[in-house]
Amino acid sequence: MSRMKLEVLTETEIEAIHSRTLGVLEDPGVRVNHAPILKALAKVGAKVDDAAGRVRFPPELVEELRREAPPSARLTGLNGRVLDVGGENRYYSSLITDPFIIDYEKGPRRPVLEDIRRHAIVGESLDRVDAMMRMQYPAEDVPEPRSCLKTMEVFLCHCTKHAPIYPSSAENAREWIGAGEILAGSEGLRKTPLMSMAVAVTSPLTLHEANGDLLGMALEYNMPVISTVCPMAGATSPYTVAGTMVAANAEALMPVVIAQALKPGHPVFYAIGPSVADLRTGRDLYYKAEKALFKIMATQMGKFYHLPIAGEAGGTMTWRYDPQNGAEGTLYLLAAIAGGQNLMGGLGSCHNANGMSAEQIVIQCGLVDQAEYVARGVSLSDEELAVESIRGAGPGGDFFADDLTLRFMRESPFFDTPHFDLSGGYGDSVGVVARAHETVETLVANYKPTVPESIRQDLQAYFRELV
Repeated sequence: MSRMKLEVLTETEIEAIHSRTLGVLEDPGVRVNHAPILKALAKVGAKVDDAAGRVRFPPELVEELRREAPPSARLTGLNGRVLDVGGENRYYSSLITDPFIIDYEKGPRRPVLEDIRRHAIVGESLDRVDAMMRMQYPAEDVPEPRSCLKTMEVFLCHCTKHAPIYPSSAENAREWIGAGEILAGSEGLRKTPLMSMAVAVTSPLTLHEANGDLLGMALEYNMPVISTVCPMAGATSPYTVAGTMVAANAEALMPVVIAQALKPGHPVFYAIGPSVADLRTGRDLYYKAEKALFKIMATQMGKFYHLPIAGEAGGTMTWRYDPQNGAEGTLYLLAAIAGGQNLMGGLGSCHNANGMSAEQIVIQCGLVDQAEYVARGVSLSDEELAVESIRGAGPGGDFFADDLTLRFMRESPFFDTPHFDLSGGYGDSVGVVARAHETVETLVANYKPTVPESIRQDLQAYFRELV
């Protein structure tokens, strides 16, 4: 069977990026503001300046350490489903909240607690969604310090799928871990990968103490690590696509090699999310067309390193449900899927990665269906080349009652999704946005709790004690 494959880099260019990345990791090296990690890196052969926090990696050490990293990561959820993330496997994660919610009637507004519940229900109910990620933003209608804890509680009380966590601090990570222990029960979180841990590298080339602490917790609790690497061309990385790719590649390898120095064999995702600075305003432009190039290059580099690959699913610069939204979302999803990314994060994202909505989650599930269909390619078996059917119909014939038609009509080899208007103008079909809104309202109205009541009560008691 044929399959679509998207590439930007030749094998020679992949080697060139890798070679230059090794050069960067050796000179100027990286900054690590974490004493225990510095000690561990010195022990394995890195050149460490403790006073400056500067670490220089000899190329042979980078090669040795990165080869310790496994090619896949095992994730699971309270639902018991195991996600083997790596190789040719693909999984999707939806958002729960963002700085702005795109209200179906009012447009952009700040999140409220009810958004958390609705978005968790939508993600929990859609088969296309394999995991859900709640970013650390407060609900406007719940005062701090209770707000972020309350959104975490509501999210976890409606989620049985895997949860990639994005802690804002070591203290917040401990809050997640405490909740994870409740979910894991007698098995314990260390033996049950219900959560994976995002660990940020600050561009350029810096691992701060707080993120070093998060990395240590991830290793302690056997949580797969998702690198959060977001260089901004012209501000925190060179003002070229190629230069930003080299910087991003070096930063993506930092958690990989550091984790292997601390705990060989621990799974770490290759993940980058570069953007571009608007030099007229200083603003970060996250979902411009360069995103497709970065995504394809990232999958090529991740495969070169034999690592599981994570990144955004797709998104758009606009908050509106308009042609730009669909065009950008389709482009980035196709780049990720046909490129070979394994974990697609952030279904529902829009508004320059600052906004999301329940409707956008559903719409992007439709875009995923479309991109998966196109990337899958075409089966060219003798049966499906259908020469006998063509001969049987002959010139001027038809194929309505052909054996091939009768065989495939209930299992169509052609594209379909419940999330798009595929009526072709026949009948009274509603548009994609109205259809998505109807889907959201139906899922929320018909939702039946999936998290066992005993666990919900334990979570609620746990979060009450934290305040």
